[in-house]
Amino acid sequence: MAKADQLLAVLWLLRSRSRMTAEQLAEQLETSVRTIYRYIDALCMSGVPVEAESGHGGGYRLPPTFRDAPLFFSIDELKAMVHAGQFAEQAGYPYTEPLRQATGKMQSRLSDEQAEQLQRHTTGFEVMQPSAHRVSESILQEIERAVASGSTLSILYEKWKGSDPEERRVDPYGLVNRLYKWYLIGHCHLRDEMRVFRADRIAGASLTELTFVRPASFSLREFMENRFDLWHDPAADKPDQTVKLQGEPHSIASICDNWYMRDRVVSHSQTDVTLLLTKPTFEGFFPRYLLSFGKTIRIVEPVELRRQVAELARELADYYGDGA
Repeated sequence: MAKADQLLAVLWLLRSRSRMTAEQLAEQLETSVRTIYRYIDALCMSGVPVEAESGHGGGYRLPPTFRDAPLFFSIDELKAMVHAGQFAEQAGYPYTEPLRQATGKMQSRLSDEQAEQLQRHTTGFEVMQPSAHRVSESILQEIERAVASGSTLSILYEKWKGSDPEERRVDPYGLVNRLYKWYLIGHCHLRDEMRVFRADRIAGASLTELTFVRPASFSLREFMENRFDLWHDPAADKPDQTVKLQGEPHSIASICDNWYMRDRVVSHSQTDVTLLLTKPTFEGFFPRYLLSFGKTIRIVEPVELRRQVAELARELADYYGDGA
């Protein structure tokens, strides 16, 4: 462990206990008492007011005023960081291992009381997100490095799953996680325009020696919002029809992944989804869309939608039943 980490570990231990002897600190950090003395001297020289008490029951401690310094985290702050780590990991965050190490360092320096309190807040908290669009951490890390360094990327991109990858040169402006998917946004050299690339379709990525400068005024959020707004119908500003569906996981995932439907998902699990639709979509496109799923989807509500789909099915049965 680096010296800076060890110094911070000493602070955490003194913060979580009322006082500790050099021998106790050495045992906790698996080092020598002589090394602990050097750490204490280094902390004092850097301005940390470590107090030493001699005699029986003595040891090192931090004064109450310093124990409340912003350097340390409250239980709510620790809980928030652990929960955020769970969200990040389920979203496919490319640096999950360093994140685990960071939260592990914090948790390892807690007192028994703090550790027990944190466990109560985290044991009953889980984050579960679809894994169908997982992206290799190494690819996301390479993209992130290219964004940070302003380096042009060479990527192998599949236009659709299963197609032969094509090489593209891209100036990466950023990574966006949207509705459980990662997207690379950047200037495509082949098309000479801004493009959006699904990260789960990138088979390989490597930095080139070319560099670029991202416009200071460019906003990833604004670009993505404008991009998807182009696909909305004019009446989409006021969706007012709630639809609840149940079905097989692959069909629910297909609905949630649909380029048009994904922005209308209110909530979903592996076997159900709730959508908020506009009236034109509900009365026109949607019943026909659901018909394509056959018996793998069941309409929970509204009843009106079930009637519409049933009527369409009868019309098809009559049409093909007559041998037309």
